[in-house]
Amino acid sequence: AEVRKSAESATWYIASVVDVAKDLVRVSFEKDVWPVKEVPINLVRMAPPASDNENFSPKVDDKVEVHVPATESSPPGWSQGRVKTIKSKDFYFVTFESAHRAMQDTIVERESLRRPSSSPALDPSTLTRKLIPVERGLHGWISSDDSKGCLTNVAAKASLLAAACTSGTRASPKVLLIGDARAVHLAEKLLVDIHFKNQMKMQLFHEQREYYMRQLKWYEEWNGGSHKEVFTVDSSFAGKIIGKGGENVRRIRDEFGVEVKVVASQHDWNETVVTVTGESAEDVKKARDQMEYVHCRIEIEPDQVGWIVGKGYSNLHDIQTKAELQYVRFDDKTSSIELGGLRQQVEDAKLMVSVHRGYLDVYRDMSNEQRTLSQQFAELDRSKGGKGKGGGRSGRGRGRGRGGADEEEDDEDEAENRPPLRGGRGGGQEGGGKGGKGGKGG
Repeated sequence: AEVRKSAESATWYIASVVDVAKDLVRVSFEKDVWPVKEVPINLVRMAPPASDNENFSPKVDDKVEVHVPATESSPPGWSQGRVKTIKSKDFYFVTFESAHRAMQDTIVERESLRRPSSSPALDPSTLTRKLIPVERGLHGWISSDDSKGCLTNVAAKASLLAAACTSGTRASPKVLLIGDARAVHLAEKLLVDIHFKNQMKMQLFHEQREYYMRQLKWYEEWNGGSHKEVFTVDSSFAGKIIGKGGENVRRIRDEFGVEVKVVASQHDWNETVVTVTGESAEDVKKARDQMEYVHCRIEIEPDQVGWIVGKGYSNLHDIQTKAELQYVRFDDKTSSIELGGLRQQVEDAKLMVSVHRGYLDVYRDMSNEQRTLSQQFAELDRSKGGKGKGGGRSGRGRGRGRGGADEEEDDEDEAENRPPLRGGRGGGQEGGGKGGKGGKGG
């Protein structure tokens, strides 16, 4: 959200909404440079989506909003200005609007400019405030810093005003969602049906893992003596396990106090047999975890390829980096993703693919809802002679438009739901959407 000090102020400061009560909004600021405060709701607006600024190339005399960096006494924000001159196509000399002439004219790069926001002040009559209960098994997670990234993602995807955990000393924690009715409904689906569901699975996995680790430790203490594990890997990983001049095997021997033998399989020349022996079952297991490389293939439905693979394979590259895989690639012929790496790395990557795939149906529902709304606005326009909201892009009315942000987000959702060209590289955006309020239809 963005907040200004008064109705006459030309600077909007970046803030986070904590709660809404009647005509007041409680907000906080980055690094607590200003204390949490309550401000009138007419001084708060939604921050425009990043997509609003795509392909923005301001010209001389264009109105713009200029990024104002944070200082020791104020948070970052955006202030209204006008482009006076442009140097070398990259540097813009901007003078600030007369209402804010206290700020000195400045020279900035393109990244510090954006289109003047058309976001209106918040309307309390359109806001919904809903508390979402959290299952007992997730109380620890939702109250920790680990959940903040999830809530930030939900707020951004659903265009919420706020999504935050509320917890008292005795009451069970809940998640507070604030936004229009549709945004809150969508955010609840994302939170409960995707994040909570997968977090419960991960919590169960960690609990089971802890149980098995305790069992292993008990067996180690009860049995004593040496422990041995034997496993096979694809021969293509043998060099990775051994390391240059045997350095990886020596490192594992020294680090875990185990003996390691790596030999070719007598039954299948494509396999290599690894034997790990040591006095501690835990150390043997840790050594195995650093040598057990596996392959995995995940089949992808043709209409899911673009969503999962990503433009220019960006999603696959991201999964490979975060899971620390040896490789990840997409096979056009079989419409599948191939993963290779240590067993735990591959399991982590499989979970990431599964969670990402789970969002697809939700975004399709969002796209369908938006198309239905657009059709209803279009029918309303026709019944009123082409006046009012949704005048269309062909109209050139002089009223101030309110379209733009939503239509670009919807275009991106539709593009992601279409089958890709050549294994996930396709997906252009389609135009359309709401026109200027009060404009004349084309």
